[in-house]
Amino acid sequence: MSRLLVVDDEETFPRLVKALLGEQHTIDVVKGALEALTRLDEVAYDAVLTDLHLPPGPDGIELIRRARERDLDVPFVMLTGHATVETAVDAMREGAFDYLRKTASGDELRAAVGRALAHGRMAREVKRLRGEVAQARGVPDRPVGQSERMREVLALAERVAPSEASVLILGESGTGKELLARVIHRSSARRDGPFVAFDCSALAPSLVESELFGHEKGAFTGAVARRPGRFELADGGTLFLDECGDIPMEVQVKLLRVLQERELERVGGTETVRVDVRVDSATHRDLEALIAEGRFREDLYYRLNVFPITLPPLRDRLDDLPRLVEHFVAKFNRVTGKTVRGFDPSAIVAMQQYSWPGNVRELENVVERAIIISRGSEVTAADLDFGRRAQVQGASPTPVPAVAPAGRPLQARLQEQEKNEIVAAIERNQGNIAGAARALGINRSTLYYRLRKHGLEHLLPTKPSDEPPPASVPGVPPSTAEE
Repeated sequence: MSRLLVVDDEETFPRLVKALLGEQHTIDVVKGALEALTRLDEVAYDAVLTDLHLPPGPDGIELIRRARERDLDVPFVMLTGHATVETAVDAMREGAFDYLRKTASGDELRAAVGRALAHGRMAREVKRLRGEVAQARGVPDRPVGQSERMREVLALAERVAPSEASVLILGESGTGKELLARVIHRSSARRDGPFVAFDCSALAPSLVESELFGHEKGAFTGAVARRPGRFELADGGTLFLDECGDIPMEVQVKLLRVLQERELERVGGTETVRVDVRVDSATHRDLEALIAEGRFREDLYYRLNVFPITLPPLRDRLDDLPRLVEHFVAKFNRVTGKTVRGFDPSAIVAMQQYSWPGNVRELENVVERAIIISRGSEVTAADLDFGRRAQVQGASPTPVPAVAPAGRPLQARLQEQEKNEIVAAIERNQGNIAGAARALGINRSTLYYRLRKHGLEHLLPTKPSDEPPPASVPGVPPSTAEE
């Protein structure tokens, strides 16, 4: 039997509900919103029928709002003796599943409760299936780690999730920015809506506008039918703009209007389309530097940067490395069918001495490769391949030693490791500085600075066609400051 909670300060309607539904459902009755919240914390109800007016104290709409803030995932049916369009809209906006007059017939009441129960069952089933899919894919519910830096990040995410504020997630490539955006979405009132991710750097600038806002048939060559954009696909949920620093300037103007007005026009169209979307974004680029260079709109920056969260690079939270390795071992055991127990201490030591320029994404690749190579029940340091040198002319990568050379300070070892990574990246990209910078997850100016820092100027391009290094690097301190 399903369990229903009726919230009403009068006695007439609860008696009617019990008379009509008491044989099929267990029905509990409380008189106010505060008592209802206490019951919802203690009992797993399948649906709630609440009066709009609940004097004294919070009304039915406030009850729904507080239940959503507590992450109480139960469908609400709002009841009132004086139904109006305005109250119905307010109730649905706060998350009510249905709206019903107290003067409704018994059949209407049964139908409304039946729909709410079916919706609740479907929502629970979708949540269960999503969990199974995520588990099968090895996708965690939240970023893995218990270091102080990650606890701070997750605390910020938990605080901002119930709001509608736009979150700007900052951090190097491979730190898990999209995963954090999904965590915020799943913790928000929009959790049952879609989560649509769009990589702003993945397409040519001419296609970004169409992908975001959609297009009408005939808007351009190849537009054979109307196509909704990512904003429309994310309606009622969250749109995640990854690498938002790469949005073309001409698209930034239109994006700002959508964020302000909550409406858009498809490419080649004149119809105004209303959208209800929370927009979160991420970038590894310095948006303030882009603003100074005239490549990013300042007003758009403030729209996106309402609540910034910075994800730390893996090298700054190495305490989390063993947990991350354990997670990836479990994932790739499922994928490969192997039964590797884990990484032995020598392998963990070697991994903690590595600088991880590719962050968690690189760690995942290293773990996968090590599990495939490993012949024993545990991965050893000999199974690790950090790809420190390009495999040019048959040369094989040099593994990182399991134990660091004695007598060398950690800072010196890290600087040597960074130098080796830079050399390897430039070799892999056949001397192309831009390609090497992308592989390292840094911008080109930073790479020029680090080449000078490590005395590697001889690796700078000398061909006339190559772009010379910038005379000054905005935002990067002189070598003495960084040292």
